[in-house]
Amino acid sequence: MMNFAKKLIHQNGIHPMNNNKKVKNVLVTGGSGYIGSILVRKLLEKGYKVRVIDNLIFGDEPIRDVKDKIELIVADIRDVQLSHLEGIDAVIHLAGFSTDPISQYDPRLTVMVNTIATENLAKITKESGIKRFVYASTCSIYFTLNPPSELPIYKETDNINPVSCYGITKRCSEQALEYMTDADFQPTVFRKGTLYGLSPRMRYELLLNSFAKDAFFKKQLTINGGGDIWRSMIDVQDAVAAYIKAIELPIEKVGGKIFNVADKNWNIMEIAQLVKNIAKETRDIDVDLKINPNINTRNYKVDTTPFKETFSFKPIRSIKEVLCEIWDHCENDPNHDPNNPIYYGDQWYAKFFETPKGKKFRRRL
Repeated sequence: MMNFAKKLIHQNGIHPMNNNKKVKNVLVTGGSGYIGSILVRKLLEKGYKVRVIDNLIFGDEPIRDVKDKIELIVADIRDVQLSHLEGIDAVIHLAGFSTDPISQYDPRLTVMVNTIATENLAKITKESGIKRFVYASTCSIYFTLNPPSELPIYKETDNINPVSCYGITKRCSEQALEYMTDADFQPTVFRKGTLYGLSPRMRYELLLNSFAKDAFFKKQLTINGGGDIWRSMIDVQDAVAAYIKAIELPIEKVGGKIFNVADKNWNIMEIAQLVKNIAKETRDIDVDLKINPNINTRNYKVDTTPFKETFSFKPIRSIKEVLCEIWDHCENDPNHDPNNPIYYGDQWYAKFFETPKGKKFRRRL
């Protein structure tokens, strides 16, 4: 576990982590997104006051039923101002491009949104006197070219060399937060594994969600890389619980630290076989497995020990329950179209960038 703040332990004779002010008011950036739309509801259930900053590129439907219970600021994350953080006790920063294909579409834009905007938000947060800042990074930063045949299990303290635009911008943001960390600003970085599970802002490009969709509608799963690819993964409900715990745990446990946030390292063939078996058991669906040859794609394993120990992590539910929830949703909503571009970030952004709003969003300085 990487600790940004060790050098501050007894600075000026004062331990930097003694202030554990109870969090009541939370700012969530990207609060209408895949994680955010669930997180906002859970925070409300727990009695928090929630302010959301979101540009609503995917619309407001994911949070429409709770809009009267939150303070919604429709804004570009690049335009966050000091006034947006007035009265806030903690920031959970989810906004940004969240996949490799989207990030590669316009690397300049990705740098602006993922890195420069994050650094600016962090500076404003610190200026506002807010100590808790939880940042959504990714385990994709461990993907590098020419990995050894025997994959290492990456720890948070290992040297890394991300190669994708997505991974590089996330790593740059981590470094910006590291340089800002001091006694008054204690960010927590979540390097999350690949997410899965149903969300009001559903994403079918995510691995297990894609398998769930294809098993149900196509009765076939396509397995790339010969099946010999590894991913760290976590249920979106578990990720949401971790974000909330990050603002509730004593700050000395989470402040100035990076965590690999995942449940387990999964082999893709193992996941596909599990989905196949559960589809047969619960829906009497026979699923074929189509295996494609090895290709150069993300492939990594991570050590999750610090996360599991610090957060006392236990999965909320099983993968079987996750799959059945997705399948129930598909069965019970006759208007649900899994091929709608809104469920695929790269497709939706490609369409968005052709609109007047999208062109302005992309070309601004």
